[in-house]
Amino acid sequence: MRLAMSNLASPCEVRVEAFEKLLSALANERDAAAEQYERIRLKLLKYFEWRHCPDPVSLADEALDRVARRLDEGVRICSPELLPYVYGTARNVLFEFRKLQEREARTAAHLRVFGLLVRGDEERKETDRQLDCLDRCLNDLPEHARALLIRYYQRSGAPKVESRMELARELGIPMNALRIRIHRIKAELLRSIESYMRGCKQ
Repeated sequence: MRLAMSNLASPCEVRVEAFEKLLSALANERDAAAEQYERIRLKLLKYFEWRHCPDPVSLADEALDRVARRLDEGVRICSPELLPYVYGTARNVLFEFRKLQEREARTAAHLRVFGLLVRGDEERKETDRQLDCLDRCLNDLPEHARALLIRYYQRSGAPKVESRMELARELGIPMNALRIRIHRIKAELLRSIESYMRGCKQ
C-alpha cells in the first residue's frame, strides 16, 4: 500500500494475482492491458491533481489497488463497466481523503485552541489518536462545561474579546471570574487527556 495517509490504507497489500486479474479485465493481451492500465493511471493522476490533492500518485494507486482487490475477491465487472467502476472508486478515495483532511484540520484547530498540545508527539504524527482522545475527554465533561469551553475558544482576534465579554454578561459574572472558570474546566480536560494518553501507551 503506497498511500501516505494510513487511514485510507487497506488491511493488506495487493496480491500479484489481484493485479493480474485487473490487467486481464482491461484487455486480453498483456501489452495492451499494460498500456490501458497506464492510460487509466495517468487519468487518475490528473483527476487528483486537478482537485489539488497533495499526493495524487498515492491516491491514484489506491484507487487501482482497490479495484484489483475487488476483482480478486470475486467481484465480476464486465469490460464496459470497468472504467466507470475505476472512476467511481477514485471518487470514493477522494471523499475519504477529504474527510481525513477535515478530521486532521479539526484536530489541529482544537489542539491549538485549547492549548492542549500533547507532549512527545512530533508534529502530530498521531493525529487520529489525539482526536479520538480529545473527543472522548470533551464528551466526558459535563454538558454545560463543554459548551462553555467551546464557546469561549470559538472566536479569534477582535471578535474573540467581544464574544467573551458577551458570555460573561450572559452568565452575570465579571471577566476575571469567567477566566477562572474556564481555567478550571481546561485543567480538568487536560488531566483527563493526559491520563487517557498514558493509558493508551501502556
